[in-house]
Amino acid sequence: MNRYLKLLLLASCAGLAVSAAEAKTLRFAESQEISSMDPHAAREDFTLSLIGNVYEGLVRWNKELKIEPALAESWETLSDTQWRFHLRKGVEFHNGNPFTADDVIFSYERAGSPGSPFAGLLEPIAGIAKVDDHTIDITLKRKYALLLNDFAGWYILDKEFQESIGAQKPLDLSTNTGGAMITQGIGTGPFKVASREPDVKTVFVANEKWWDKREHNIDEIVYTPIANNATRVAALLSGEVDFIRNAPPQDVARIEGTPGMQIMRAPHLRNIFYGMDQQSKTLPGLDSNPLADVRVRKAIYQAIDIDGIKRSIMRDNSRPSAIMMAPQLPFYDASLDVRSPFDIEASKALLKEAGYADGFTLPMDCPAGSFINDEQICQATVGMLAKVGIKAQLTMHPPVQFDTELPAGKYSFYMLGWAGLPTLDAYNIISATFHTPTGDLGAWNPKGYSNARVDELIPQIGTEYDTEKRQEMISEVMKLHRDEVGKIMLHQQFLTWGMSDKVHAIVPADEYTRFWYYTMD
Repeated sequence: MNRYLKLLLLASCAGLAVSAAEAKTLRFAESQEISSMDPHAAREDFTLSLIGNVYEGLVRWNKELKIEPALAESWETLSDTQWRFHLRKGVEFHNGNPFTADDVIFSYERAGSPGSPFAGLLEPIAGIAKVDDHTIDITLKRKYALLLNDFAGWYILDKEFQESIGAQKPLDLSTNTGGAMITQGIGTGPFKVASREPDVKTVFVANEKWWDKREHNIDEIVYTPIANNATRVAALLSGEVDFIRNAPPQDVARIEGTPGMQIMRAPHLRNIFYGMDQQSKTLPGLDSNPLADVRVRKAIYQAIDIDGIKRSIMRDNSRPSAIMMAPQLPFYDASLDVRSPFDIEASKALLKEAGYADGFTLPMDCPAGSFINDEQICQATVGMLAKVGIKAQLTMHPPVQFDTELPAGKYSFYMLGWAGLPTLDAYNIISATFHTPTGDLGAWNPKGYSNARVDELIPQIGTEYDTEKRQEMISEVMKLHRDEVGKIMLHQQFLTWGMSDKVHAIVPADEYTRFWYYTMD
């Protein structure tokens, strides 16, 4: 080998070594597994948060949770019910296919198909027409104030790729039969799916051809589901992983006290509550339905020591709430966010007045790992209700099973959390969880709360542009729901993300992991 070739080879090897040394891998762990790579299969925040780094919508929420252009460069309203979107040119999917209007129309038809969890999100749309390859006209069924908010949570797929793998319809997570999108996914986003072993590991790599300016320096993200809290915290403290969301409250001080570790805090938009069957004539094992009586619902509410839960289970990383809106959301009304007091004797008196002096047996279903300390809160609630004679029979469920069975109406009394995602607006909350179940409305209120005035106001809130009028209607709905104990409200979660001090992240109130803003030392 001549001297020139030897020097060239040495220089090349040195360059590779430097390149490898500079590669940044973010190792991330959470209690849940990603349900699939299909962004239309479930409106499940954790999965959508992660795969939101793979897929993009026409618009997106930025780090300040403000709407900004994404796959659409700009838009204008042609009338109260017609919008024109100008699509971004030169964008490629991860497989090299060009992004065009055909992909938007395909994604609309797919996500809005009957039975899709996103059908309700896209319900206001009457149709999408192609003007040219990079222009579309969207016609609405009615005047609608939250179109851009909704579009931030609706991701665009590559029509050609979806057809090639036989995935023209959203994946059915109840069976997963023939589901190529359990492991495959092609988007336009800042990261690509490199490999996926369900329940073991999912690897994302940076998309070097992303259309946007690259602010992050992450080359690879390795996600590992670790269900056990203690094991997940141990993995962080040992350096096996760099980042965990929702550090268990009982471990926050230990993480903060460990050299090289940090806790990043922020209030979450999500409020945790108990929903219930208020419509059936009987509950399983009973010849009546006690939950149909507002006195019983208030008795359950007043039997729960929410301050005790905050102190002992949440370690002060929660805020007791009376309405299903976080203070960080637009149109929050602080005057309504006042709880009835914890009062065992008042609870017993209400049960006696309602004809249940001896209590009753109550089936209770909770998710295991969907919300911070969900299992401990549900177990504590069982003990609290026992003190007033209500014998709660607790069953814990994996999140995917829970999220499938709950909207199907299989549970009588259940824990749920809602954050107003992806629209970040009260309409999302009340249309999904307050409205009497009818068609696309009330999907997460099965057999639940029903009030004719609330049902009348909800569509008006969705169409009203005037902020003062919206505020009046939203406050009226929230007050009615609170006074009638439509749900047993618990608390607003706080985010406590544990990570190496080499990780520089943002902690937005919607809890989404927007890795394109992250850097590592």
